[in-house]
Amino acid sequence: MRNKYLMIAATMALALGVASAQTDPNVAPPPADETATPTTTATPAAAVTNFTDIPAGHWAKDAVDLIVKRGLIQGFPDGTFRGSENLTRYQAALIFARLLQSGGLSAPAAGLSATDLATITKGIQDVATELAALSSRVDDLEKASTAQQASITALETQIAGLSGGTSTADTAAMTARIDALETAIQNIPAPAEGPAGPAGADGAAGPAGPAGPAANVDALTARVTALEAQAAAPAPSTSTTTTVDTTTAAAPTTVVVGDSPDTTMMAAPEGNSGLYFGITTAAVFSGAKGTVFGRSVPFVSDFGATVGASNVLFGLGVRANVDYRFADKTVQGDVNAIYTIGNGRFAPYVGLGAGLVSSTSRTTPANKASDYYINGVVGVESKLIGGISSFAEFDGKYYLSNKGVGTNSTSAVTTARTFSPAIKLGLKYYF
Repeated sequence: MRNKYLMIAATMALALGVASAQTDPNVAPPPADETATPTTTATPAAAVTNFTDIPAGHWAKDAVDLIVKRGLIQGFPDGTFRGSENLTRYQAALIFARLLQSGGLSAPAAGLSATDLATITKGIQDVATELAALSSRVDDLEKASTAQQASITALETQIAGLSGGTSTADTAAMTARIDALETAIQNIPAPAEGPAGPAGADGAAGPAGPAGPAANVDALTARVTALEAQAAAPAPSTSTTTTVDTTTAAAPTTVVVGDSPDTTMMAAPEGNSGLYFGITTAAVFSGAKGTVFGRSVPFVSDFGATVGASNVLFGLGVRANVDYRFADKTVQGDVNAIYTIGNGRFAPYVGLGAGLVSSTSRTTPANKASDYYINGVVGVESKLIGGISSFAEFDGKYYLSNKGVGTNSTSAVTTARTFSPAIKLGLKYYF
């Protein structure tokens, strides 16, 4: 593409017929109607802009000043002309469009020859597509502005009709929103330039022609539509003002630094089914005594397993225990209802149940005997990590008979009823 200076100078000399008129005294003055003020869509004369990249004495300064004064070129926002850049087809189309609006292509008015008109006509034909695109954008923008104004007028009419059914506060709020909407319409930015054209041999790519603010118009139309729907809603039956907050408030988040209590009940940790399995060890402090590492201790120990559910009915859990005592080969099992008190890192609980013990018969050592007992439990459970918890409890077993040595009683009477306290420790894993 030709250099911008050469393109503009040649085009304007042909189009306006004024370059030679300023320098050649033999050129006849233009007809009287050329200097008349246009009465239609002619582009008004603009003040001459002193571009920062066109110094005084530049060979093209007079031509540039003339086309700027005629309103055909406005330069770039940074005050430069960029004469070394190539002229894009969009820029050429914009120049011809302004030229057509100004009426400068009238042969009698501009003093153009047939050759001049043919040259300009060919240039216009070359950018006819761009001229049509510019014209379509302008028409669309004018239609959008007209439709927008009609919507606002209709909205104002609706609001005026609702004044008898809404409170003063509602009317004031609606008026404020309409004012904000009018301000947004007034602040619609001028058409932004489209994407830059390809780089030429003499310099970087120049900016393309203007693009209409379609996105702004679409967004504004959506806002007006929403406001119309709100205004068309039935007025409230009373004058009570309802303020609708369209901002979604973020859920407050509380951050606790330090050892804060865990609000999850130990009997039903979050993220599990409430079922658990555990292992236990107990020290029984009645009757026979035991030994640990060869030393006598005031208790006998047993080991066992426990399985249960933390919440079965009305906040009650169920637990089953099986214990084995190595000293006398005693096996005992019981089932208990457990109720957890409160919640937190440490969860107290109580329980009540019944069980059966199978051990060596007191009267016939070669045989086995069974005794029944009632079991009471008082303990506390502590969550350790994940689904693992530890617990410590006091077990009190009340044996209803004394047939076997498993009752750990020193009495030989088989019908004697005895109480056997024990301390039990264990670990649970919740599924």
